[in-house]
Amino acid sequence: MTNQPISNGQRTNATFELSKKNAWLLWCSQVINIVSLSWEISHWMLAILALCLGWQALLINVKANHKSSTVSPWFLTFFAVGGCIAIAITARSNGVLLSMIHLLSFAYVLKAFEIKQRKDFYQMFLLGLFLLATALIFRQNLAFSLTMLLALILNLVVLQQVFSPSVAISTSSKKVVVLLLQSALLAIVLFIVFPRLSPFWQVPSAQSAQTGLSDEVSPGDIANLALSTDLAFRVDFKDSNIPPYSELYWRAMTLEKYNGRKWSRAKTLNADVNQSSFIPSTTGPMISYDVIVEPSFQSWLFGLTVATTSDPNLRLLNDYTMQSRTMLSQIKQYSVQSFLQAPMDITLSDDIKQRNLAISPKSNPRLEKLALRLKQQFPNITQRSNYVLALFKEQQYFYTLAPPLLTNNSLDQFFFDTKAGFCEHYASAYTYLMRASGVPARVVTGYLGGEYNKVIDNSNAQTAAQGGYLSIYQYDAHAWSEIWLAGIGWQRVDPTAAVDPQRVESGWSNALLAQQSTLNNDLLSLYQFKRFAWLNTLRLKLDALDYQWTRWVLGYSNAQQSDLLNRWFGKNVPWKNAAIIAGSLIGTLLLLILFNRGRLQWFSRTKVEPWLALYQQLLKKLAKKGLTKPENITPSAFAQIVGQEFPALSADFTRFTLLLESLMYQSLNSAQHQKKQTQLQKCYDQLSQALQ
Repeated sequence: MTNQPISNGQRTNATFELSKKNAWLLWCSQVINIVSLSWEISHWMLAILALCLGWQALLINVKANHKSSTVSPWFLTFFAVGGCIAIAITARSNGVLLSMIHLLSFAYVLKAFEIKQRKDFYQMFLLGLFLLATALIFRQNLAFSLTMLLALILNLVVLQQVFSPSVAISTSSKKVVVLLLQSALLAIVLFIVFPRLSPFWQVPSAQSAQTGLSDEVSPGDIANLALSTDLAFRVDFKDSNIPPYSELYWRAMTLEKYNGRKWSRAKTLNADVNQSSFIPSTTGPMISYDVIVEPSFQSWLFGLTVATTSDPNLRLLNDYTMQSRTMLSQIKQYSVQSFLQAPMDITLSDDIKQRNLAISPKSNPRLEKLALRLKQQFPNITQRSNYVLALFKEQQYFYTLAPPLLTNNSLDQFFFDTKAGFCEHYASAYTYLMRASGVPARVVTGYLGGEYNKVIDNSNAQTAAQGGYLSIYQYDAHAWSEIWLAGIGWQRVDPTAAVDPQRVESGWSNALLAQQSTLNNDLLSLYQFKRFAWLNTLRLKLDALDYQWTRWVLGYSNAQQSDLLNRWFGKNVPWKNAAIIAGSLIGTLLLLILFNRGRLQWFSRTKVEPWLALYQQLLKKLAKKGLTKPENITPSAFAQIVGQEFPALSADFTRFTLLLESLMYQSLNSAQHQKKQTQLQKCYDQLSQALQ
C-alpha cells in the first residue's frame, strides 16, 4: 500500500487529545485565569465556574484511569443555554462590561469540555490570554501586573508543552521566559518612543465596579467604607512642603440636600461636563502637587480647598469640587494648585443660602427644639457653633466604626440616645443643628490625612531633602461640615475634632485601629502589617516601588513622552520622530540578533560533555594529518578507517572509541563513570603524543 500525503483538511479534522500532564497544566492555567477576574465576577457565576472546573478535574482523572469520560453534547448545550439566560437576566444590574466578562469566562470553562481538534485548543488558549488582558482593565498595580506576567508564562508553557510534549516543564519555562525577555526589550523601546495613540474604542462602564465615596451619604456609610484598605489616590507635593496633617482635607463632594434620612448633592450642580470651569478667587500662598487617582468608575477628583487646575480634562464646580470630564476607568494623573487661605463665597446668593438652610420638617424634632434654644441663647454664630462642639466633647459621645443602628437614620436618636457614631454622624447632626438655628451649613465628604512614604530622588537635592508622597486609602474617607459666616464665607468645622482629636491631628487612634482590624474581613489588611516594624518598613518600600510603577509606567502620557524625547533628541519635529522610531526598532532587532547568536554559541560550548570534547580534539589533530571524519559515519566505522590509515594508532584509537561509546550510551553508576572517564583521558594522552 502506498503512502499518500495528508491534506490540510485531514490534518484539521484529525483527533486531538492532550496528555495527562498537559491536561492538568491547562486546568491550572484555567484556574489562574479565572481567579484574575474573581473580584469582578458575581458569586453565583463563580460557583458555576468552580463547578465546571471541578467537573473537568474529575474528567481528567477518569481519563487517566482509562475509563469512559464522554460528556453529552445535549447536556452541555442545555447547561450553556441556562448560563447565558442567567447572564442576560443579571445584565441590567451588572452593566455591559461585567456581563461581557461573565459570558467570556463562562465560554472559557465550557470550551475545555469539547477539545477534540487542535483548533479547539488554540481557541481556548486565545480565550485565556484575552481573560488575562481583561483583568488589567480593573487592576494595574505592580503586584497584580507581576502576577499576570506569571499567569502569562504559565499559559505559554502550556502551549509549548503541547508542541513539545517530551520536553521537561522546566525547560519549556526557561524557553518561554527567554522569549518574553527578548520581546520585552522591543516592547520597552516601543513604549518609550512610539506615539501614544488614543484608544480605538471606549470600554463600557461597569456599574457594580464603582468604588470610594458616593454622592449620597447616610449615617454609617463612611464607617463601612473605612473598613476598606484599598488605595484611593496618591499625592506628590514635589518641591512644596507637605501641609500639617490637620490641613489635609481632600475635598470630593459637597452635599447640600437633606431629606431627613440622607445627604446628597444638589441637582443644580449636575451640569453638563462640557461646560466651562468655575474660576475661584485665590489669595495667599500657593502649594502645587500631583495627584494619581485609582480607577473608581466615577468622575469625582480630590484636592485641597481652594483648588485650581489648568488641566482641560478637569472641571471645577462652584461648590469648590473637581470633576473629571470622563469616567475614571483607569489610573489618572493630574496637577493641582491649592490656596489654603483663600476664602470661599464671601457673598452668597439667595438661592444657595436657602438651599443650605433647608431641613426636613419634623424629621428630628428634638434637634429642632435644641437649635431654637441655642439661637436665642447664643446670637453670635461662632459662640453657637463652639457650644455644639463642646457638647460633643464634654458629654459621653463615642467615636466608633460600629455605631448602633438608627431608626430611619434618625439624628435625634443619635444625638440624644445612642451618642456613638463615626464622622458622618457628627457632621450630619452638627450641620442639621446649624441649619435649624438659621445658619447656612452643608456636609462635605472626602478624605482626611494620608500615609507619608519617603521616596529619595538623588537627582534633585531639594526633593531629596524633602522627598516623599502621601498614600490616601479608602479608610481615610471622612465627612465634615461647613458653615457660612458673613464677611468670611464658608468656614470648615470638623465635629470629629471635638470627639476624637487624634483622628484630625495625626490619624486614627489605637482604639479605632483595633476596631478596624477586628471588623475588616481582609486577612492581609494593611493594618496587620503596621503592627510589626520590619514588616511595615518592607510594606512601605514595596508601596514606593508601586508608586514609581504607577507614576512612570501607568501614568506615562503624551506630555511626558514629548518632554523625554525633547531632552534626549532636541526639538520635536515629525521627521525626527520617524527617525527615532525606525532607529530604535532597527537597533533593538540588531541587539536581539547578536544576543541570540551569542547565546547559541555559548550554549553549544557549555553543553559539550568532557568526553565529546576530547573526541573533537582528536578529530582536529587527525584532520591536520590529512584524515577527516565524514559526517555520515559512526565513531566505530571511523575507527576502522583510522586503523587502515595509521596502523600504529589502531589499537589505542579503537580502545578510545569503545570507551567513548560506553560513556555515551551505557547506564553507569558514578564510580564506573569516573573510572571509564579516567581511562579515556589516559588513552587520549597516548594518542595525542603519538600524533605529534
